[in-house]
Amino acid sequence: MGIRKYPAGPRVYIDLDGTLADFEASYRRHGHEPAIYKKLAGAYYQLDPIEGAIEAVDSLSRVGLHTWVLSKLPSGNPYSATEKLLWVRRHLPSLADRVILSPDKGCVGAAGDFLIDDRPDWANADAFRGTVIPFKGDWRQTLEEITQALSADKGPIEPGVVLRG
Repeated sequence: MGIRKYPAGPRVYIDLDGTLADFEASYRRHGHEPAIYKKLAGAYYQLDPIEGAIEAVDSLSRVGLHTWVLSKLPSGNPYSATEKLLWVRRHLPSLADRVILSPDKGCVGAAGDFLIDDRPDWANADAFRGTVIPFKGDWRQTLEEITQALSADKGPIEPGVVLRG
């Protein structure tokens, strides 16, 4: 396959469950507590996209931001990695080869990058070197926060900064 070369410029890393995929609606629909549901075979593949998520990823790509899915695997579910990869192929095929599964979200990214995550206090996200944008369920607001951060005249955003809505 060779060495891949990616475009320069900011990257956007997006968490999967709770940010792109509606984990909460799914566990409630199936009548399970989250701690039980995340361990079930099939749990991650059957998640529905969060409203506006697919369109938001398309928007990020159109403005030239190199977009990745960055997701933590739950312990106790040996199927979750495959299911998350299949979910991305099904709903976001343009990102099928840009998925990172890691227990440590602080080990990726650079100062100019963004991490969008519904749980920025988990998986060492506070060590992310770029800007962490807490996802609050509204993709329109999230895209506005990225736009504001990119157009700020304040110079580079400090590493580990968490944008507040």
